[in-house]
Amino acid sequence: MISIVITVFAVLFIMGNSLSLLQVYGHASPITYDPSPNETIDAIQSVPDKVTISFTESPEPRASSIKVLNSNNERIDKNDLQVLDAQKSLSISLDKSKVVPGTYTINWIVLSKADGHITKGSYVFSVADGSIQNQQNQQNSTEISSGYSKNVTTTDNVILTFEISPNKAGQNTFNLSATHTNGTAVENIKNVFLEFNNPTKNLGPIVDTMDKINSGKYSSIGNYLSQNGTWEIKVTVQRIGDYDINQQFDVKVK
Repeated sequence: MISIVITVFAVLFIMGNSLSLLQVYGHASPITYDPSPNETIDAIQSVPDKVTISFTESPEPRASSIKVLNSNNERIDKNDLQVLDAQKSLSISLDKSKVVPGTYTINWIVLSKADGHITKGSYVFSVADGSIQNQQNQQNSTEISSGYSKNVTTTDNVILTFEISPNKAGQNTFNLSATHTNGTAVENIKNVFLEFNNPTKNLGPIVDTMDKINSGKYSSIGNYLSQNGTWEIKVTVQRIGDYDINQQFDVKVK
């Protein structure tokens, strides 16, 4: 009788672990991107003919999509989604006649053939304009921008200061500082993540990991605010030995 109970317990234990693994790894997640997230392409001629994303599982093309949007939220792809590379990669052609210097957002949504789950996300890339006039325009835009800055005190008495400069559509610098109310830096931070969403234009989530500059100070540079409008920016501060801090900032970008 005891041996039967042990055997049943072992089977249930194995089944439970197997189900847990399926839950963790059962979604189609991106592995590689072309262009890469936050990549700056130095010339229009260097822009690839296609956007290609490879996944951990085979996507169902009839329920999956890739859309490439310019800063005016207009599609610049040819809407010709294809499955490549042993059925685990999706690609879509770009209409190169519509590509100009600027920031582009790639929205993707995938239905996994393996488990029927849907995953989605967004990322950005940019095409540079190396002309002297464009560089001057960017400099002037930075000079007249007021930027964004906000302080928030969390329930466990941590002051988060979040800043964006110049706070415009395109490339920005994001800075975060975390201090205790007595003014000392929060030392037990493991990682700081940013998640960008623009629900009105169906953009996001676009995610980024901030770089540590000093104790309690983190920074990141990128084109994550790819269009004008109101962005929901979620800051997640992972702490060692403490709960994560989750704080959302609503930022208007002009």
